[in-house]
Amino acid sequence: MSVALGSRLIFMCSPPQRRCVFYLLSILLLYTSLHAQTTGASNPGSAPPDAQRITEIEQRLNTVTDALSQTQQELERSRLEIQKLRAQLDALRGQPSASTGNQQAEGPQPIAIDVEHPTVSSSTPTKDDLRALRDGQDTMQAEIKQHEQIKVETTSKYPLRVSGLALFNGFSNVGIVDNVELPTFALPRVANGSHGSSGATLRQTLLGLEATGPKIGGARSSAEISLDFFGGVASNSYGYSTSAGTVRMRQAQLSLAWDKTTVQGGYEVPLITPLSPTSYATVAQPGLAGSGNLWTWSPELRVEQRIPLSDGSRLSLEGGLVDPQSPGYTADQLDSPVEASRQPGYEGHVSYHAHDDPASGVSHPFVLGIGAYSANQFYNSTTRVHSWAATADWQIPLSRWFEITGEAYRGRALGGFGGGEYKDILMGTDLTTGLPRSVGVDTVGGWSQLKLRLRPTIEANASFGLDNAFSRDFDGLDLSKSTYPLQFNARNSSVVGNIIYRPKTYLILSPEYRRIQSWSYTGPASIANIFTLTAGFQF
Repeated sequence: MSVALGSRLIFMCSPPQRRCVFYLLSILLLYTSLHAQTTGASNPGSAPPDAQRITEIEQRLNTVTDALSQTQQELERSRLEIQKLRAQLDALRGQPSASTGNQQAEGPQPIAIDVEHPTVSSSTPTKDDLRALRDGQDTMQAEIKQHEQIKVETTSKYPLRVSGLALFNGFSNVGIVDNVELPTFALPRVANGSHGSSGATLRQTLLGLEATGPKIGGARSSAEISLDFFGGVASNSYGYSTSAGTVRMRQAQLSLAWDKTTVQGGYEVPLITPLSPTSYATVAQPGLAGSGNLWTWSPELRVEQRIPLSDGSRLSLEGGLVDPQSPGYTADQLDSPVEASRQPGYEGHVSYHAHDDPASGVSHPFVLGIGAYSANQFYNSTTRVHSWAATADWQIPLSRWFEITGEAYRGRALGGFGGGEYKDILMGTDLTTGLPRSVGVDTVGGWSQLKLRLRPTIEANASFGLDNAFSRDFDGLDLSKSTYPLQFNARNSSVVGNIIYRPKTYLILSPEYRRIQSWSYTGPASIANIFTLTAGFQF
């Protein structure tokens, strides 16, 4: 009966009290056993007491008594700390309690609480401490809401993350441009016509899906898809200008990632030119497109091997196959010149990556890379062009506030990537022989951007880009019968400046100015000045 009663007492108590009850019951049982043996020894018919056994029982009793004393001390310390923490919480909430009144009467110092490391100290809480406590509570509430939100369910039952950027762009163009919403080239002004335009668009709004799958052969599998609303009926051969927002796939990729190796297939930027300037006014196609930025998304299959050199540096070796398109070219067959050659394009890239000071928590990557590209283009039995490129890219932190980023290239027939004024070849009539003649467009160009981080919420960017097709390719050709609007363009440059302000991590405000200068093979340059005000909400 006593054992059953003791069990009920143990389960009715809190964990510290259970230990205390357990020790009391142990003492009671030992005392009962000792008393029974002593009583039996005093009876006439009982056996004589075992002195050694009694000594062992007394030692055990002393051990249990010491343990009970330690437990009582621990319970007392825990009780005092709990009282102090409760008093401090009541003081922060502005709700005085009885224990608080007693402490004020006795005159002890208030207790300060660290949200991340809740230990008790004797310092007086300051405004910073209170602010840190509120921030910690806000963070915890945000995390709780995130966990409580309804997750996207997929048939595979693997995680799926939805992200996006609702983007509003208001613009004012001084001059004639090829696309009023997203200008790339300046065009000659027409007599009696409007010499400018203004308006607004939300078609550069982005939607993204990121899926994580199972491990395959030790590799993490994942997939990403990026969409915008800049698709529709094309008014030119390289951009979109319909006023209705039609969903368009921008980029997509499937990847298997090991610790040092990644295999990826997707619709991506060229492997040889991985960077782009920072701009929220030009999202449907990256900043400085047509002005030195080889960006055009193409089907690719690539492999990356990462070689660690030290704790903060590594070497990256990349190789891949690519299928670039050819803007402005039409053929009887529905294929591009690279596809008609029955061989993909080949590209490779080597880059060195290092960090300024990863331990400081503010890491500015240092990157230097070089790349190469080669492909064959088949137009007809008499016209074949070898397309090639040599590239360089850099990302160099000058200090904690300044950073320089950029790319440079030299090549031929790079219209599928956005080089040579979006031209691979020139097709015309030879002025000497009077026969049709085609020439691959040689081009050189690049861009560079200076970034200034004024504060964690504000940054300023200034960039310049140039794409220059060699004038010698135009010499001796009559291009008057061509219908491609950029056939006569030989050079294009842009100067861009913007400020990006993030009052909150999910809110973006950015004014931007661009000056575009476009030169034909003959004649003066056409100039356009573009002013854009962007507001975005990231989710």
